[in-house]
Amino acid sequence: MTKEYGKGFLLLDTIQDITPTLKLLNSHLEIPGYQNYISTYLVLGEKKALVDIGPRAGVKGVLRALNEARLNPEAIDYIILTHIHIDHAGGVGTAMKSMKNACVLVHPRGRQHLIDPTALWNASLETSRELALKYGQFEPVPEEKISVAEDGMKLDLGKGTVLEIHYTSGHASHHMSIYERKTGVLLAGDSAGLYTSGVLRLTTPPPFRRSDYLASIDRMITLQPRLLAYGHYGCFPDAVARLLRTKEKVSTWYEIAQAGVKAGKTPEQVAQDIREKDKDLAYFKALSKDEYERDNYQFILTVNGLMTASS
Repeated sequence: MTKEYGKGFLLLDTIQDITPTLKLLNSHLEIPGYQNYISTYLVLGEKKALVDIGPRAGVKGVLRALNEARLNPEAIDYIILTHIHIDHAGGVGTAMKSMKNACVLVHPRGRQHLIDPTALWNASLETSRELALKYGQFEPVPEEKISVAEDGMKLDLGKGTVLEIHYTSGHASHHMSIYERKTGVLLAGDSAGLYTSGVLRLTTPPPFRRSDYLASIDRMITLQPRLLAYGHYGCFPDAVARLLRTKEKVSTWYEIAQAGVKAGKTPEQVAQDIREKDKDLAYFKALSKDEYERDNYQFILTVNGLMTASS
């Protein structure tokens, strides 16, 4: 069953058609609370591209989705990574074993980490060992299979589908977003926050660079996208309004976090302050135990980023 959520889509089926050239794939990740949380997008032209493969634990599910779409994994020409965090890129080395003809397109800062993912894996373990082990360990990507994405480059998939690469640092220094101008779809990864349970939240893990983040949002607004595709979770209309709302939350949450720092508060205390100010966060009360643990972990990580942010 596929359910429409507001004016966007909350994916419950394996495949959701968004536009004639864009599908949202659900890997049905077998981690409690994470079944409808990580977006993988399939872009169709003469050539085929996947945007964000997800973690290693979800690769089998992505392969099942491709099978349901009647696509051989070897028909995938590109795997484009918005950034190299484990929940977006952790499965790329594993996926390449089936997607033998694919080229991995990544920000220049991410290239070496895909060739040797040791540092990425260690950082994931340090951030949350339990979650990293559930997501699965990175496998390396053959060096000859990696191409560096340049800011402003255009990737022509044929049949009128052209993907524009835009560097959007802030969430991560190696973050980039992908814009398909003909349909007005912006695949924003984590650069525009996340949208789960019908609520927009920030995702600003340390080291968070506030000025870079805000500049990236302004850059995305300049594109005037029609649809905003989140890494977490799904694709929704009113893209510019959503980006403006993200900017507002950055200002509000940052002010609260910095006031907390001056008052000597802990991240947990600052998180509570933000919940009291931002009434959207009342949704936490309706979450299941697993969903609460998922979102609270991400929320505290975000608060840590805001408290330690560089201007």
